Amino acid sequence: MVLPKEKIVGVGLVLEGGGMRAAYSGGVLDAFLDEGVHFPYVIGVSAGANAGSDYVAGQRERNHRVFVELVADRRYAGFANLLRERSWFGMRFLFETLPDELAPFDYESFRRSAQTMVVAVTDCATGRPAYFRQHDYDGRWFVRTVQRASSSLPVLSPPVTIEGHRYLDGGVSDPLPLDRSIAEGNSRNVVVLTRNAGYRKEPQPAWLEPLTTVVLARYPALRRTMRERHLRYNASLDRLALLEQTGEAFVLQPIKPLVVGRLERDVAALDALYRQGYQETRERAADLKAWLAAPER
Repeated sequence: MVLPKEKIVGVGLVLEGGGMRAAYSGGVLDAFLDEGVHFPYVIGVSAGANAGSDYVAGQRERNHRVFVELVADRRYAGFANLLRERSWFGMRFLFETLPDELAPFDYESFRRSAQTMVVAVTDCATGRPAYFRQHDYDGRWFVRTVQRASSSLPVLSPPVTIEGHRYLDGGVSDPLPLDRSIAEGNSRNVVVLTRNAGYRKEPQPAWLEPLTTVVLARYPALRRTMRERHLRYNASLDRLALLEQTGEAFVLQPIKPLVVGRLERDVAALDALYRQGYQETRERAADLKAWLAAPER
């Protein structure tokens, strides 16, 4: 059953990051496409934003190609990239070679989509989040700059300059951009997490502080934001739990225990995670559609 689009007005879709764990989100989003569920507003950070862009562009299975099939390519991630471009992940490969050649991205469908895609990044100077929406920019530029910035992990990747400001991973300052979605008029939200229920983020490991002090010496506000990230993330989870209880949020997250990490390169494990996201979402599709169709409380 395809849900009438008018039933989803005022409902946002919030996608957290998580590196390669976003293979789960890719499965969820392909299930949405198969179920005919199209949210008018989508917001994501880091890998979640990348997965969300394929959904907004209507490119069924591209997430499987990007998060599963092509990860074995040596340009995807590794020490060689640190030498070539000072980044663990191959940013030119991910945001130029993949969308332009190996897994073509439909830039025009993305830009013209009736769905709004918002991507969060972190301002290196202030440590605060900034938000960009795809309708305001050329599609190819948006992917090569905004999405790249949102996926650029501090220390593991250099900042990306956008309109005179330097930005890094959106998950640092706004790891679960639920409040932004609400502020933009979405009284109810579907939230896709990439961790099992009960997960709580731990404080930044002590060994990372000396490293960030050296690598990010120019950005004290960013370093402070990184130290406080676990507090912000856990507070977002607390709020989400309350919204779920009141019917203002519907949460999708891995039910089976996760065995995939942020930097995972095992194709079989990633394929299983993608399929887990797809299957678990299809199994909950009736509940989701009933929630979407219910009158706002």
